[in-house]
Amino acid sequence: MSDTVLKAEGITKKFCGITALDNASLEVKKGEVHALVGANGAGKSTLIKIITGAYGNDEGKIYLDGKEIHIKSTFEARKLGISAVYQEFSLINTVSVAENIYMGKFPCKKMAGVPKIDWKDINSKAQEILDLLESDIKPETIVGDLSVAQKQLVEIAKALSNEIKVLIMDEPTASLSDNDIEKMFNIVRGLKEKGISVIYVSHRLEELPIICDRISVYRDGKYIKTLPIEEAPKNVIIENMVGKNMTLTKRVNYTQPEALLEVKNFSSGKKFENINMKLHKGEILGIAGLAGAGRTEFVRALFGADPKDKGEILVEGKQVKIDSPLDAKRAGIGFITEDRKEEGLILNMSLHNNVGMTILNKLVKKFGLDLHKEEELMDGYIKSLSIKCKDGNQAAKDLSGGNQQKVVIAKWLATTPKILIMDEPTRGIDIGSKNQIYKLINELAEQGIGIIMISSELPEVLQVANRIVVFAAGKVTAELENKDLTQEILLDYATSQKAI
Repeated sequence: MSDTVLKAEGITKKFCGITALDNASLEVKKGEVHALVGANGAGKSTLIKIITGAYGNDEGKIYLDGKEIHIKSTFEARKLGISAVYQEFSLINTVSVAENIYMGKFPCKKMAGVPKIDWKDINSKAQEILDLLESDIKPETIVGDLSVAQKQLVEIAKALSNEIKVLIMDEPTASLSDNDIEKMFNIVRGLKEKGISVIYVSHRLEELPIICDRISVYRDGKYIKTLPIEEAPKNVIIENMVGKNMTLTKRVNYTQPEALLEVKNFSSGKKFENINMKLHKGEILGIAGLAGAGRTEFVRALFGADPKDKGEILVEGKQVKIDSPLDAKRAGIGFITEDRKEEGLILNMSLHNNVGMTILNKLVKKFGLDLHKEEELMDGYIKSLSIKCKDGNQAAKDLSGGNQQKVVIAKWLATTPKILIMDEPTRGIDIGSKNQIYKLINELAEQGIGIIMISSELPEVLQVANRIVVFAAGKVTAELENKDLTQEILLDYATSQKAI
């Protein structure tokens, strides 16, 4: 075990009688980037939470530098040199970058015998770590004022403020633009050069050959195998993840002449300006663009979640006034948000309660609500969407990311929408679940539902959409039939400043 920094063997963990991990293993070498891959619910998150002390294991052993360790908390893990940067940040938005980095371990100095926090020392040390990451973020900056990419750097800086041996990165590129992803890769390479081992969890299989040395595959809570990255092309990874060859869902076209939705002269300050767009019955309309292009801001205003300055909305040829999500729902518009944990679900509530929240008017009976109908509806979606859960009474927080996303989709399908807006519907979920969502999108289009799909993954837009609208700097720079299109063509329009 001389070159092995971290080893986990025979790890078993059960939740409420459900086995999340079954005799799982992992071995990470010093200074390597080691990817963990597997479908949602494969056990990856449970394993890394056990390694970082967030969960205790029921069985199995963990070794660090050849010595068995017993990690009882994340604090203990950090003291041992194991830290994690999760997809959902654990930062306090109202305080400075430096305070976030050194929270819980502020250096103090004595003044008149009384210990006081040494803010100058804190800012100086924070600046040193930020310089190591080649970041231009200032220690005094309030975290709430930072972009997603900058917040991720602060999380990494926070981890590096400890004597670190192993850094776990959970979906580090899921919310980043292509430019920020390249910067992230450079940071990972820098950590590797310093001898720090990186455990890299990602559903973006195409990025693994760029940054990883080896990959370990997990399926249904079990360890499957570890492969050198040279022996792990995408098809081999997928086959090991799902246990068989998987046929990728192909693009279909059910577009009908009838316009379901028309948006005219939509504007909101500097967020987006003079947007004109049509969506036809049965059409899958993709919206592409780089981070900050105004795509999410546009659909949120369209749904009434954010205000607009001006613009008209027509549904089935009739003008409608949408000033709130309730107005949008009444007009037959559903909205699957990009942030399922903060905006898509009430995590502590059961699955059937989450679905029932959107259709309370349909559940009302003479005395109270028809909870039996609510449960029956959710049970139907559990089967039709292949949601992995104990039953509809399980809390949403206990599901994997991909299964949570399916519950958000179920929630809006229950409203029987004419138009469904899907903002990053496959963010942070595995290729198998992505394929299920693509298939569902095709089925909805076949039923005549109009779909607006935003995605930062250009191959995904090209695979699914019938027509693609490209945003850049709050303007529409292209409206293209999806015929003979390439990523290069879309990127060219996504970096244009010329509106159509």
